[in-house]
Amino acid sequence: MQSTHVSADALTAKCELAAEILQSFGSLRFAATGWSMLPAVRSGDTLVIDRVTPSQIQVGDIALVGRGGRLCAHRVVRLPRGLGDKGWTTQGDAMPTPDQPVIENELLGRVTKIIRAGEYITVPPNLKGIDFLLVQIVRRSVFVARVFVYLTSRWNAEKVESLCQG
Repeated sequence: MQSTHVSADALTAKCELAAEILQSFGSLRFAATGWSMLPAVRSGDTLVIDRVTPSQIQVGDIALVGRGGRLCAHRVVRLPRGLGDKGWTTQGDAMPTPDQPVIENELLGRVTKIIRAGEYITVPPNLKGIDFLLVQIVRRSVFVARVFVYLTSRWNAEKVESLCQG
């Protein structure tokens, strides 16, 4: 029986490979997991990441960060302030608190598109309307987050099935 545990070395290699691909080719795609970016990003979405310079990152962008051997795509909520401040602050849309500040060498790129059920979706820089309301609710209730995940996974499965039949 094989273990499903992924070693720290394997996770670090994954981050290094992502950084290398972005540096060499300027773009990277990978499948999102988890629910920290609901409703903008759902588990199973394919994220299209482009290499950017730190000065190109703006509040509202979803930045790809490599930290502690893991990749994380969270929204930028604060830019560095002044010369002494080298960190960007990110936060998952569905998370109640911000992440630890991101330093320049951890910043890998910016999510420019989301591919969901074969459709390309432009990343919204600011959440508005129903998406903003959903974020506020999901941040406060794990139960609502789970219901949202369940309903969207059912809807996506039905959509993919109808695309395959049509």
